[in-house]
Amino acid sequence: MARKSRKVDFVNVGRDTAAAAVKEEKTIFRAGLYARLSLESEANKERGTIENQMGLLKKFVEGAEDIVVEREYMDVSQTGTNFERSGFEEMMRDIRDGRINCVIVKDLSRLGRNYVEAGNYVERVFPFFEVRFIAVTDGYDSIREGADLSVCMSNIFNEFYSRDLAKKIRASYRANWKKGSNVSGNLAYGLMSDPLDKHRIIADTDAAPVVLRIFEMFVNEEMGYAQIARVLNDDGVIGPKAYKHFKRTKELPKNYNPEWSGGTISRMLCNPYYAGDSRHNEHGRDSFAEKKQWKEPEENWIMVEDTHEAIVPRALYLKAQERLKKVHEKSTHYGRINQGELACRNFYKKKIVCGDCGATMYLVKSSNGTANFACGGHLTKKGCSRKSVSENAVNDEVLRVIRVHMNVYVDSMEMLKRMNRKAESMEKYDVLTREIQKLHHDMEKVSERRQQLYEDYAERLIDAEQYETLANKEAAKEAELRKRINEVTEYQKKYDRNYCASRDWETAIEKYRNIRHLTKKMVDAFVDKIEVLSAGKVTVHLVYDDMLHELVAYTKEREAAGNGQ
Repeated sequence: MARKSRKVDFVNVGRDTAAAAVKEEKTIFRAGLYARLSLESEANKERGTIENQMGLLKKFVEGAEDIVVEREYMDVSQTGTNFERSGFEEMMRDIRDGRINCVIVKDLSRLGRNYVEAGNYVERVFPFFEVRFIAVTDGYDSIREGADLSVCMSNIFNEFYSRDLAKKIRASYRANWKKGSNVSGNLAYGLMSDPLDKHRIIADTDAAPVVLRIFEMFVNEEMGYAQIARVLNDDGVIGPKAYKHFKRTKELPKNYNPEWSGGTISRMLCNPYYAGDSRHNEHGRDSFAEKKQWKEPEENWIMVEDTHEAIVPRALYLKAQERLKKVHEKSTHYGRINQGELACRNFYKKKIVCGDCGATMYLVKSSNGTANFACGGHLTKKGCSRKSVSENAVNDEVLRVIRVHMNVYVDSMEMLKRMNRKAESMEKYDVLTREIQKLHHDMEKVSERRQQLYEDYAERLIDAEQYETLANKEAAKEAELRKRINEVTEYQKKYDRNYCASRDWETAIEKYRNIRHLTKKMVDAFVDKIEVLSAGKVTVHLVYDDMLHELVAYTKEREAAGNGQ
């Protein structure tokens, strides 16, 4: 545990006294400043909430002679009810690497509103890594005595606040829904919020005619989903997701797919909003944890009629529902029999895609009872040919590729371990060990020099500009040493007699090596993507393919070097 720092009032004592106190106290904390904002709105951007948090933290550090800022971490539009945040996770990695040993936040709620996990970090995780924790406006500093109770109580109140707020928001939504007011959620393609009243739904004059055209093609011309999508694509109409972005930015990024699909058409045709009605509470969600979501039974839905002007006449909408029912009954009888059974048999879900258009391929039953993976992209996308491959052919190829992968891994690892047991390999391992020890010794020297530099600055032996220049040089040396330590350590592992390329990889292979049939868990552990090309050719990409290629190349390199000796 880092030695506790004695608090010094640098405002009310003379400079000489302060310098002497800093010199006496040897512990200098390398701080990570952490700021979090739950929602990035235009109002928040104008107030610069994240910037204000950081400004407060930097001002606090200015008055603390035993703290230097090592790095800043931010999470924008991230909930405090869980700790799966990129900025927070990056900060924890730096803590584990020893880059920082102090965490400073504005208040405890910025760390997290889940009092169990937040308390665990403050009282267990940070002390384990010898990390000082400071919540500025809460007046909490972990190097002070007797702060535990206030931490727990403050976090409990934060969590109760989040839960109570979520309940109140949900109740408010329900009340407004029943009145026909639009208060949340993304509106469907063809609809938009009234610029003069955001709770009122109006037609999007650019997209509403497309919606009406879709219903007319489906009802009057009796076209199928894929046929309608193909017509819209041929006419150059931008699909809903791309249109939404284009409407907002007036440009279409390359990563947005502008094409329509049959699935999009089928979902639009059963949307009651186009007939002027509203449907709410279709999905339930744990509003506090923001993780669990489920589909509510129909009796829990909140349906409100005539909440806004329809863009599809009600008579046309009702005819569409009648035809949808017939189409569904027909597809259930032909080709899509027992979809529940097929869903259980499909091990791949979105992992199996068409090699031409990239669309997900689905498992369907034909009239003769066989199951095949098929792509409907040829109906809606240019350049995609009609293709289908049997379920058994895909399963056989996936199992074959996985077994070849596992056998190559086992053979390569056994060869490496045999080579690592030789005297020259053991000697190489010892040489690398000594190099790592020297690098760590050099790191300690750099740390001592950085601490001495700060003491010289505190005693006014060097000015701020000199301190910053020299400190940056030492920081660069430390970063270079840390990088070299990581490189040598990784290289040294390959000479270990018990070398393991990856613990997860080894565990997966040990678990499935002797299994002779394909399972869903095996697919989840190994398969990254499956591409189906023309003539039923199947290409299987595994999660560990790149690692296997590196392992095989390294094994051949070591073997060649050994033969050369």
